[in-house]
Amino acid sequence: MTVAHLIAVPPVVIAGPGRLEHSPESADVEFTVVIPFHNPGAALRRAVERITDALYAQGITFEVLAVSGGSTDGSDRTLDGLARTRVVVRDDIRDRGAALQAGFASSTGTWIGFVDVDSDVEVDPYELVECLHRAREEASVPA
Repeated sequence: MTVAHLIAVPPVVIAGPGRLEHSPESADVEFTVVIPFHNPGAALRRAVERITDALYAQGITFEVLAVSGGSTDGSDRTLDGLARTRVVVRDDIRDRGAALQAGFASSTGTWIGFVDVDSDVEVDPYELVECLHRAREEASVPA
């Protein structure tokens, strides 16, 4: 699957470093959700809250990495105080592609998913959870 395909059809779930390395540190986080954003305003917090609520409800251990792709509206500050949520704001990340790369590189989960909060479409957190369940099932099927 190419990065272009990943960008075209979120939400997407792929194997993360925790799955590839099987290290004790990565076993603590099953699922990393990368959320690149650029000026989404209050929609960012609403999306993160809906995603974390769905993951908690499913009993999934997770982290959320919200990565600014050059955002200037202060939306990163709307995430202050949210549990299991890290915000990445760096001067060298100026677009969505760089934000995705930084999020993937910083993830620790067994699985990595990402969603698009910048579109006009509301994020369905249960669709993301369903993608995780499908990835798990496909990984457990012998080749």
